[in-house]
Amino acid sequence: MDINRGRYWLLKLREATFSALPIALVIVIFFLVTRFALPADTFTDASGNSYALGDSTMIGFSIAVIMIVFGMTLFNAGTEESMAEVGKIIGGSLVKKKNFFFVLAMTFILGVLVTIAEPDLTVLSSQIGLPSMVIIISIGVGVGLFLVIGVIRISLKQDLRLMFLAFYALAFTLIYLVDPRFLPVCFDSGGVTTGPVTVPFLLGFGLGLSASRKSGRGGDDSFGLTALCSIGPILAVIIISLIMRATGTGLPAAYPLEVPDANNLWGNLWSATKVNLFDVALSIGPLLVFFIIYELIFIRLSWKAIARIIIGMFITYVGLVLFLSAVTWGFLPVAQTVGFMLGSQTNFHYWAMGIGALFGIFGVLAEPAIHVLIEQIETVSQGSIKKGKVLMVLAISNGFAVFMHVVRAHFGFPIVYYLIPGYILAFILAFLVPKIYTAMAFDSGGVASGPMTSTFVLPFCIGLAVSMGADVYLYGFGLVAMVAMMPLIVIQGMGLSAVLKQRHALTKARKRLVEENDDQVIHFNVEEVQL
Repeated sequence: MDINRGRYWLLKLREATFSALPIALVIVIFFLVTRFALPADTFTDASGNSYALGDSTMIGFSIAVIMIVFGMTLFNAGTEESMAEVGKIIGGSLVKKKNFFFVLAMTFILGVLVTIAEPDLTVLSSQIGLPSMVIIISIGVGVGLFLVIGVIRISLKQDLRLMFLAFYALAFTLIYLVDPRFLPVCFDSGGVTTGPVTVPFLLGFGLGLSASRKSGRGGDDSFGLTALCSIGPILAVIIISLIMRATGTGLPAAYPLEVPDANNLWGNLWSATKVNLFDVALSIGPLLVFFIIYELIFIRLSWKAIARIIIGMFITYVGLVLFLSAVTWGFLPVAQTVGFMLGSQTNFHYWAMGIGALFGIFGVLAEPAIHVLIEQIETVSQGSIKKGKVLMVLAISNGFAVFMHVVRAHFGFPIVYYLIPGYILAFILAFLVPKIYTAMAFDSGGVASGPMTSTFVLPFCIGLAVSMGADVYLYGFGLVAMVAMMPLIVIQGMGLSAVLKQRHALTKARKRLVEENDDQVIHFNVEEVQL
């Protein structure tokens, strides 16, 4: 390995380390405070259940942090050579095809393939009380259809903002037909489909489409596909929920929460790893097979390029297995237990608001796909939009989303009190800022709600709702929807700030160049004229 390659891997390792350590530090401080500064029976609910972070659970958490660091390092490096590259190559190839129906058919197949085996979707579908396969297939079809709509939009040069407005208006119209208990799940489904497998591919796919068109709109067109693919699942789950309710299928009365046995530490790790070895292979395998077949028929790359992509896919696979195994084995039981503890008594709910906000802030830093997105934002904007600034804004917005969700669970009001005003504000901003900010904002909403949210922050909120005695469907779920909504506001807020600063700078420049009530076009120096 040459020196530059070694520095590259060290950089990725450092990024992953600084991403995972903050949330680990919060848990360690919480553990030390609750263990040594509070009585042992402090966290006991009305039923007499006592909750505490055990030593075995914390040992597992510590090992999981190390696994997450190495998993994120491998994943972030591997996706640059594989998932993003595959999406870019296929997107660039499809846009050159003269048969438009062939392009749409291939796009639909790709959308379904990258969605039906998304790990986040598998987690959600097993939790919502409806047949898992029905949910997975419906959402896969929804993503495929909206990926096709995204390609048509790019081809016809349609305004992305109007499409967002139309489809979200349809979704908010249909929600009044949905069982209120199922409504948070409908909006959560839009966030979990844009996970670590889907996002790098869709970002690369959009970049390949826009680069090959050479329309001068590459920056605008390279974003927006991920966001459109988040709307499809929302509409699909709303429709499926209406159909299933019509056939008599109901929701379970209580959420079947299972806490892993802390005394069987290594057995739990092996069980989680076995599941993820299969699930991640199922996620990446079909896409790799599709790419190889498509490449042999239509592209014909060099064997070195194919080998680099296959190696990158393998690195991505190993990294994602490590990451998902770590969060489901080490992070999930900790998150659930902390939620149980803080929800056990009313006076700890305010602690939950603050600690939940910290989980949201630091959880974004540890989302693998977030780093893929912010890299593309900086690249497409040619460095004018700094990735560090975007990451900071996303982290703060995510923390505020978790804070608002815990506030809602504490006071017990419907999620539409947040969603309707939030989306109205987001669409007002969409018509005040450059289009690229709107596309980036909606993409960021989907990406922020990745595996760290679904396997750490969401279990924390579910554990909180269970120990509070609240309806889990109403006040446990809905977090992903909140996390997906907040970036729409704050990223476009960045755009509005940039527009206002630019206008202010132009106004100051005009005042320096033009005197008040001055109609002259050319200004002469009086002293030079007299000479």
